[in-house]
Amino acid sequence: DELLKLKPLYTQVSGQGEGDNTSLLGQYVFPATIIFTMVVFLFEFYLDLRQRRSYKVTKFPSELAKTVGSIDADTGKAGSSAAPSGDESKSKSKKKGGEIDTHKPLLPQLETKFTKAQGYGLDKVNFSLVSQIYGTFEAVAFLLLGFFPYCWDKSASWAESTFGWTETGDEIKVALVFLGLTTIIGTITGLPFEIYSTFQIERKHGFNKQTAGLFITDKVKSLVLTAVIGGPFIALL
Repeated sequence: DELLKLKPLYTQVSGQGEGDNTSLLGQYVFPATIIFTMVVFLFEFYLDLRQRRSYKVTKFPSELAKTVGSIDADTGKAGSSAAPSGDESKSKSKKKGGEIDTHKPLLPQLETKFTKAQGYGLDKVNFSLVSQIYGTFEAVAFLLLGFFPYCWDKSASWAESTFGWTETGDEIKVALVFLGLTTIIGTITGLPFEIYSTFQIERKHGFNKQTAGLFITDKVKSLVLTAVIGGPFIALL
């Protein structure tokens, strides 16, 4: 019963009324949303923990090591009599093997790549665990505080005072203001995680050469494209 009485700290001005607290929507949907959010979080968190255990394995798989070792042995025997040489051989090696040097034993190279891949995966999954905790905390906090109803009322108030738009006559325009506001806030709250992922994890493992200026430019372009493409689409709904 106490759980069913749970309601946000802020409720929408236009949605307040005597019947709201006893309605099915008021009694069940709000606590059910919080419970569902927590269940999804726990499930995804559990999956990441399982994945984390697999990434902590640093020993190259023994069966694969035996297979690759036998390939190295066979290649070494055959390569002594028919090994290609010269620039043509090197170019073919690069095209076929990428970063793998086919003229050297494969096993040590694969072991090195395996260790690097495990390290990268472990950093990514650790980051995912932290970001999931924060994301769930933020989502539940927004629900309990009534963040979205508050943003809607503020958007409606600002739109009416600035442009003369009303909720009843210009609902689509007010909705666009609301979406713009929540998108900007969501971008700001998620920015520290994007910065850490891009400039710490990805750069640490050699996957990112992006500069701070290019990062900011991409974020601005993303927001502009969201407004240009998403705005008209929402207006058509």
